[in-house]
Amino acid sequence: MNRLTSRTPMLYTLGFLFCLIFAFAVFFTGVKVGADKVEAKYEKIMAAEQSAKSYTSYRQTDLVTFYHNVFSPYREFKRNWNQKVSRLAGGAEDSSDVLKSLRSLADSAYAQVNQASLFTDSPLLERGQLNILKSLRLFSEAANQASSASGGAKAAKTLKSGELAAGAIKYGLLGQSNYYSSMLKWGSQADSSIPSETGNLKVISIGEWNKMPLLLKNAAIADILLNRSIFADYDPQDVTAKIDNLINSGMAASLKLQSIQSATSLLVSTDAFGERDFSKWRLQYYGKETLPELPFFYD
Repeated sequence: MNRLTSRTPMLYTLGFLFCLIFAFAVFFTGVKVGADKVEAKYEKIMAAEQSAKSYTSYRQTDLVTFYHNVFSPYREFKRNWNQKVSRLAGGAEDSSDVLKSLRSLADSAYAQVNQASLFTDSPLLERGQLNILKSLRLFSEAANQASSASGGAKAAKTLKSGELAAGAIKYGLLGQSNYYSSMLKWGSQADSSIPSETGNLKVISIGEWNKMPLLLKNAAIADILLNRSIFADYDPQDVTAKIDNLINSGMAASLKLQSIQSATSLLVSTDAFGERDFSKWRLQYYGKETLPELPFFYD
């Protein structure tokens, strides 16, 4: 009898301890689950804020400032540089004067673009400015190197395919690609149907191309020009417009072109591009497209 009496309080004690342990386990599990939910919620908020920050750093005012302070001076330099190098290749009698003017041209453009960094909140624009500055510095060095070449034709060859010139062209086209990628970032904020990046576009079929918004087409063309080292006077949107006209006229189908890369190769090889090709077809093909208010889109 005494054994049963003494066993009963012990069972109550063990039961109480078990309930207490179970209650603590449930409590701490609930706390952990709640903490995990709160953490996940704040991670989502932080990611959204970070994403919003990356987009708002590509404002239209930044794109316009870059155009006037960096891209437009570089476009003008590129046009003048190509003209002068063509004169050298054609056997210009005043080759030494042309070479001096080429270096002066690069140095002058460098001074114009080399302002205090204006785009610290816009990484692509900041890199674009730095890449164009590198390009201009290398062009100046290339002109200095070419001055030791015997004859204008040899100098022109050095300025087209020499190591310094090749580096200058690469950085210039990279700066251009940075700029058009920045426009794509801006466009994705203005229109949810526009992606923020070009993605992996190694080969673009005609069908894919026809579904792409204009800003994505332009950014993709800027990358193609970079990969092929095409340093010409026309802009990516001129190439885009020429390709779209080639497709809409039925010529692409007649020529059995399967990709945008092959269409670009054909048009480049036949020197079919002009500086104002985009302006020619802007209203016909791009009246409803989302575009930043940059002068070369509305000239």
